[in-house]
Amino acid sequence: MEQDQDDRIEIHVEAPEAGVRIDRFLGKRFFPAISRSFLTDLIANGGLTVNGSPVRPAYRVRPADVIAGTLTPRSEASPEPQPIPLDVAYEDEHILLVRKPAGMVVHPGPNVSSTTLVNALLHRNPEIAKVGAVSRPGIVHRLDANTSGIMVVAKTNDARTRLVLQFKEKRVKKEYRAIVIGEPPFDSDYIDLPIGDDPHRHDRMCIDEVNGKASSTYYEVLERLGEASVVKAMPFTGRTHQIRVHLAHIGHPVFADPFYGKRYSQKADQERRKRLESGLPPLIARHALHALRIQFEHPATGEPMECEAPLPADMLALLEHFRAQKRRP
Repeated sequence: MEQDQDDRIEIHVEAPEAGVRIDRFLGKRFFPAISRSFLTDLIANGGLTVNGSPVRPAYRVRPADVIAGTLTPRSEASPEPQPIPLDVAYEDEHILLVRKPAGMVVHPGPNVSSTTLVNALLHRNPEIAKVGAVSRPGIVHRLDANTSGIMVVAKTNDARTRLVLQFKEKRVKKEYRAIVIGEPPFDSDYIDLPIGDDPHRHDRMCIDEVNGKASSTYYEVLERLGEASVVKAMPFTGRTHQIRVHLAHIGHPVFADPFYGKRYSQKADQERRKRLESGLPPLIARHALHALRIQFEHPATGEPMECEAPLPADMLALLEHFRAQKRRP
């Protein structure tokens, strides 16, 4: 194998190495410095070729094949670094813990190509570019765009591999705070209902007891405020929109949730219209859900880690609004 300072490589496949998928072949060659998912994205986007031609990641290498290209992500596949401020709660050579604000998308997708958490990370820590997939380097879990809170980011591929395993084995504990509409009937309960894609809306999820994936959320009511409640929610699985779907299903959706709360939020809609007519801003401009705390094992030392992000100003203001309403005679 030849590799120059420009990250160009040229690998000649030997006969004993033939028959293996190219993404696995390269993943083994570069482990742990470069992840297989990074290489898969690179191959799929034409950054690496075989005998001068692009191939799919499933291509099986043959004797005398020449794999060539650059390990620098192609610009059309790799997010651009952007000087976006980050609220870093903790950092060492292996991981970053960041407090993501509401409104920030975690990584680029079909409708968002800039101003994401990944764009900010690449500017602050350029070495993250080769950790994980090209399009979402360093990312081991996600939060919805309008969910604020604490996130862990991997700075090396070894750290990423170990963190992903912890999530897969459900050893990571995540605690959320939600302000929900109304008062749940129980002080605490488990919601064990499968979640699947909503057949009528491509961007939403739903309870699907036939084809859905097993999903479990524990919730505990911390404060009852008449028109709303403060809820601690702990998901034991990691389905898309899980907490929002589960809380809406029991009739107490997250306040201001435009996807899952509409049929329960007539009073909230009336309040919003009243405030707009009076020239006041809405009580909150996004769904009231926040990732408060995360617990996991440090991927390098194995030591227990715990970090949190305090409730943001918009949720504190919403909470005070409902408290003030409850105090009124």
